[in-house]
Amino acid sequence: MYTSSSHTTECGWKGTANYYNIVVDGKLNENAAWFYANPKKVAKQIKGRVAFWKGVIVN
Repeated sequence: MYTSSSHTTECGWKGTANYYNIVVDGKLNENAAWFYANPKKVAKQIKGRVAFWKGVIVN
């Protein structure tokens, strides 16, 4: 399960990253996934993709 996070970060060439909180087995992993809803033109190929970190393993 996931929920939207209000956390954002800024990348000079990709734009603003938005984050998701991930909940697994009742444990919250805050800001463990991020995506670019509206990436800059030079990074348009990443729109619609989600990246994970903070121990997340996707099988």
